[in-house]
Amino acid sequence: MKECCTADQHASVLNLPPVQGRWPGSCFVCSEGHPHGLGLRFRHTADGVACLTTVPAGYCGFDGMVHGGIISALMDEAAAYALFARHGRLGVTREITVRFLKPVATGTEIRVVGQVLKFDPPEAEVAMAIYDAGGQRLAEGRTTWSFPRLSRIAALAGVEEDVLQNFLDDCQKV
Repeated sequence: MKECCTADQHASVLNLPPVQGRWPGSCFVCSEGHPHGLGLRFRHTADGVACLTTVPAGYCGFDGMVHGGIISALMDEAAAYALFARHGRLGVTREITVRFLKPVATGTEIRVVGQVLKFDPPEAEVAMAIYDAGGQRLAEGRTTWSFPRLSRIAALAGVEEDVLQNFLDDCQKV
């Protein structure tokens, strides 16, 4: 993943076009209606997605620090949305590797990014990272993905296939 970013680049995420798709289910990380969710809203970048978010103190490991599982979930979601937004494909994570570089503080704004490195169905590779407001990289990771038939994912998720396809189409709109 390209080295990123300055504080100005952090703030400029809000100037990027939003990803229009809204997940039709109750995803803990991205669904707006999840009562305990994080409600991430991604924006298009040249090679993937980015978002700004603040993780509440209730999602800590040690007091004041975001739990490692939450950090991993944030980055996995950035990878998924990078694939939705750049390629309009719904896949499943086959493998995720996360490196925790510095503590991610609760209650502070962070930037979560995903960048598609390789897209060659039936596989893909995505790099992800989390930065603080000053541009310091706090965590990084990579995922590999596979792409089952959309009908298979729809059946597993209990969502109509055309609803998922509309979601993916909306994600690609800029």
